[in-house]
Amino acid sequence: MKKSKKKEAILNTAEKLFYQHGFHSIGVKAILDQAGVAPMTLYYHFKSKEDVIKEILFRRENHYFEMLGEKINKSDGIDSYMTSLIQAHMDWIKAEGTNGCLFLRAKQEYEGINEEIAALSREHKKTLLNRIENDLKPFDVPGSFGVQLSIILEGLTSMAQIQGIEEVKEAATDLVKGLTDSGNEF
Repeated sequence: MKKSKKKEAILNTAEKLFYQHGFHSIGVKAILDQAGVAPMTLYYHFKSKEDVIKEILFRRENHYFEMLGEKINKSDGIDSYMTSLIQAHMDWIKAEGTNGCLFLRAKQEYEGINEEIAALSREHKKTLLNRIENDLKPFDVPGSFGVQLSIILEGLTSMAQIQGIEEVKEAATDLVKGLTDSGNEF
């Protein structure tokens, strides 16, 4: 199926604007102006601004998980897995920006306003945790290990907003080493 160039322009522009400024501060007019499309074009592809947001979140999630799947090394032991997970997440931050997590922003802005958008955001975080926990099964690690790695990823996303990327990556790498060097046998 052929992708509509105008639909892609709307989605790409809206994602960029929402990531930079938040969801509520960007109106449909700003998206249309920057994307260079007419209002009828937007409403041909989407029923509302909220439908644009949902599509962006679906796309972003798919892109993130595809990237993780390509970069994570599960075959060379727990240390390689954790190092590759941290590196993949840092690559995502470098490529997609250091302005925090679009899913958490969506949850914060839409909690109590649009449950479907808030739920998409919560489900994204649960899916990430489930994927990490499934990846960890062959390594026979403690049950909380997946949550610990998720906390490290969330911390990376948060700290990359205020610290240098390499400094944040180095700290995360040290923290991950501490998990495996703490006397646990994996």
